[in-house]
Amino acid sequence: MCGIVGQVRLNDSAPSLDRNAGKRALSALFHRGPDGDGEWQAPDASCWLGHRRLAIIDLHTGQQPMSNEDGSVWVSFNGEIYNFQELREQLAALGHRFKTRSDTEVLVHGYEAWGPLGLSRRLQGIFAFAVYDSRKRTLLLCRDHMGVKPLYWWSDGDTLIFASEIKALLCFPAVAANKKVYRPGVAQFIVKRYVSRPQTMFEGVKRLPEGCLLETAWGEPVPEPVRYWDVGYKPRMLPQADALLELDALLKRTVDMQLMSDVPLGVQLSGGVDSSMVVALMETMRREQGAREPIKTFSVGFDIPEFSELHHARRIAERYGTKHHEIVVGADDFIADFARLCWHYDEPMGEPSAIPTYYMCRAAKEHVTVMLTGEGSDEQFGGYSKYVFDSFSGMLDWLPDGVRQSGLRTLGAAMPFKARRLRSILEILGLPDETQRFASWFGGFDLELQQGLLHPDFRREVQDGGVAKEFSAIMAGCSGESDALTRFLYCDIHTRLVDDILVSGDRMSMAASIETRVPFLDHHVVEFAAGLHPDDKVKGLSKKILLKKLAERYLPHETIYRRKVGFTVPLARWFTGPLAGLISHVLLSDRFFDRGYFRPDAVKKVVQEHIARKVDREQGIWLLLTLELWHRIFLDDDGSEAASERLCAELKPYLASK
Repeated sequence: MCGIVGQVRLNDSAPSLDRNAGKRALSALFHRGPDGDGEWQAPDASCWLGHRRLAIIDLHTGQQPMSNEDGSVWVSFNGEIYNFQELREQLAALGHRFKTRSDTEVLVHGYEAWGPLGLSRRLQGIFAFAVYDSRKRTLLLCRDHMGVKPLYWWSDGDTLIFASEIKALLCFPAVAANKKVYRPGVAQFIVKRYVSRPQTMFEGVKRLPEGCLLETAWGEPVPEPVRYWDVGYKPRMLPQADALLELDALLKRTVDMQLMSDVPLGVQLSGGVDSSMVVALMETMRREQGAREPIKTFSVGFDIPEFSELHHARRIAERYGTKHHEIVVGADDFIADFARLCWHYDEPMGEPSAIPTYYMCRAAKEHVTVMLTGEGSDEQFGGYSKYVFDSFSGMLDWLPDGVRQSGLRTLGAAMPFKARRLRSILEILGLPDETQRFASWFGGFDLELQQGLLHPDFRREVQDGGVAKEFSAIMAGCSGESDALTRFLYCDIHTRLVDDILVSGDRMSMAASIETRVPFLDHHVVEFAAGLHPDDKVKGLSKKILLKKLAERYLPHETIYRRKVGFTVPLARWFTGPLAGLISHVLLSDRFFDRGYFRPDAVKKVVQEHIARKVDREQGIWLLLTLELWHRIFLDDDGSEAASERLCAELKPYLASK
């Protein structure tokens, strides 16, 4: 796993390449590749490519940027191509000569042999790469099927600049000089936790969508991205026994491919079904291959017992004889690197679980460089409770919209402080529109509450931030005559998964210089899950039905069928205790209100009712807090790591645990 950055001139009017800015960008990406860096500039100064390396495959000859035989095609690549050996054999048979053992080299030769679309459709892995063809003066940007690896770009029509992280783009004066907030993104963020691709919280900075490529050519406008792959939902009438055999073989093959590494690897083990299955399959494959050294597993929990599930992970570690490591996080740990991790995130940090994930990865770095995770299974096989809750929404359709909304919201308001989840469920089920419900699950404020929170002038400007329109467009793209569950899964794959969960996993693992791999997001696994009947995923109150049936072959019954808690951070307790002073200092400040986004009276009510333990709005407060800290690092200051340190010093008096 690595960091990539580059700039390309698009016409004769473009300014000269800024190599000094490129070097600063490489420094900003040091954490993504501490094992070395490299750069290349085209002889005609039309393109500059940079690369930071985290050495995983071919430790001695895999340096980048890398070229073909005659140096006419160059690549800067972040990720892993799991089927590169197969592709290498095909390319060698076509006459291509290889000078390294790395997976990177198949990209330049594959581009020559098959072209952009042909190459992209043959790849199996997690990747974001740039290929520059000096003969044609074209730049190809490509991102993996599910968007596991990030890729951002900016263009003014004369120059295009790209990078693995936004902070690297900001090292270029042209980008920094035009740095502005994408204002609809503020309205999006407080509902969904993220800004949807292709937009980011920075106006003009785009993220390449998952499963897409973008090819620019000299003298031509930058085109729209082209989709080379999308998941299609076409349920097969497959007997359960056959489906279990197929899924078992597919997951074993996928996990086996992802054990490819020349450095030590381990597993992020939560103790839930998904990560436990990864451990079980990994151990199965290793035993078949004669490996003797135990798997290294890592778990993170909290010093508040009811929020920690370390004992569940420990049970799996003991069952499979792993070398297990536990990391315990408290309020003091949580806040120690808060501002610095907000900088690593680039955009407002939607997921509070990102911070303990970072501490787990930082501890794991002492032992491994690669970690497998169970991420992405819930979106494929129907693992979230929201899928069950939303399936019952049709029972409320007989109610007039006004009665449905006011009645359930009133019922939710009557819930006690500790019933936050039930109150949120009632509020969201009160939304009769399917797109509004899909957007609001797991957010801080649903679309109804968002409207009351936004300042009237700002609300007139941005409306709902385009949330409802976005979800409607995505649902319209879902293939076939889809049912509600399928539409929900498809929306999650193309929204929350790619723009929130995977961003969190990438930023926090790479902040610790750890590569994470996600077997459940291999696009062949995704296609298999899409071919299942909805009843094999969710039926009644049961979730993830087929995957759990398969898990019975590997895991204890209690691990599979215990109540899913999820990785829940004890924010409510911290916000009414050790972090109450911080919340009041930041969110009730003139500096916060002067931005003009929110109604002061509404924010004050949210904060004060939470601190008084009347209404638990921990998730909403978290989003408002990280939004403001993002502004202070990237808009009020220069967006550098030093800016995050200055913010940390400013907030230090309010970060003392009590």
